[in-house]
Amino acid sequence: MTGPEHCLAAGFDYGTSQCSIGIVRDGAVALLALEGGLPRIASTLYAPRPHLNLDHRSDQTLDLTHHSYAELRFGQAALDAYLADPAEGYFVKSPKSFLGAPGLSQAVRDRFVAVVAAMMANVRARAETAAGRTIGQVVIGRPVNFQGAGGEAENRQALEMLVASAHEAGFRDVAFQFEPMAAAIEYEARLNHEQTVLVVDIGGGTTDCSFVRVGPERRSRRQRDDDVLGHSGERLGGNDYDQALALRSVMPLFGLGDGLNNGLPFPNGYFVDAVSTNDVNAQQRFYGRAMAERLDLCVRDGTHAERIRRLRKLQAGRGSYRLLREVELAKIALTGEDQAVVDLAFVESGLAAACSRADLRRGSARLLEHLAGLIDEACRQAGARPDVVYLTGGMAGSAVVREHLARVLDDVPRVDSDHFASVTQGLTLWAQRVFAQ
Repeated sequence: MTGPEHCLAAGFDYGTSQCSIGIVRDGAVALLALEGGLPRIASTLYAPRPHLNLDHRSDQTLDLTHHSYAELRFGQAALDAYLADPAEGYFVKSPKSFLGAPGLSQAVRDRFVAVVAAMMANVRARAETAAGRTIGQVVIGRPVNFQGAGGEAENRQALEMLVASAHEAGFRDVAFQFEPMAAAIEYEARLNHEQTVLVVDIGGGTTDCSFVRVGPERRSRRQRDDDVLGHSGERLGGNDYDQALALRSVMPLFGLGDGLNNGLPFPNGYFVDAVSTNDVNAQQRFYGRAMAERLDLCVRDGTHAERIRRLRKLQAGRGSYRLLREVELAKIALTGEDQAVVDLAFVESGLAAACSRADLRRGSARLLEHLAGLIDEACRQAGARPDVVYLTGGMAGSAVVREHLARVLDDVPRVDSDHFASVTQGLTLWAQRVFAQ
């Protein structure tokens, strides 16, 4: 491409659900095409088994040599390859969700770094093709808290892994910005007066709130810590809403709520593990040999054997990701409709689960309570009510979430961003400041 002095600086939203990257072109932010002409690609990777191992059966790790890299699939191509034959390869979705997990051994950290580096290298290569220039400097978005329970130690772990991945992917200089702060920077670029804004960012894996002073007098600053009056965040996002809807409306067709012939209930944990696609330990339990043996016994001893047989088929076919994808599509449909259907024909011909917006609301009650708590905490830290609430992230468009926010925020005006682009746009603007020559 070009020498280091001609490298571009970019804003990179390495998201739980999808990735996007932007540059400034002709004085305006431009998001670069990554897949199918669109400025985003799903945060997914598929690799044939010889090239990737995450289940501790050997010390093989992802090899980023040209030969093995050519075997990898990303985005929709990764999902298509996995669904074609789940047993023949590894499918990794949303590795960002795991980076702050406590208790990761160095070997597991190295494997995650390799996986994230492969995904970042793919995004970088596609972005450079679209831009026609080398991208050497990048500001990566980060949540307020990656995991939630372990505090700053786990945040440091996640950031260290992201830096290592970004360098391995070929980015020379790496900086970070809080994702909700990035959205505030994008909002600020359009303001002609000073305001306080509460950014509510509900992404695929995290929910973050930032209470920020914004305005034209602050746009050129390269240090904004004094403008952040409150921060709160938790590892709860769109994936968790998918799982809540699945447990309420779908998993009863697989035996949730049924009992065994001896009068004991069927263990709820089996169903939670089945839908916890963002929890590597849960997925290892669900797909393990011990689970297969337990489910075989439950088919024999269950009061509704045909339902448990479906769960066993889901387990044997490694179908959790596909099930959650169908649930996600139904959840999206519930934004505009009161009723939706989850297509489960991949498990059993003609099988489907009806769900409603009320089901999503009831199933997500705990998540909505957490959302209200995060808003209250950010406002408490600021010691004030915001002038405006700025909504971003994929879940910000959900009717259930918006109804809840209307109750929690009462009379505070709400402004919508481009839910899928505002963070990347803000990161791109910030990259021009922090990497200014």
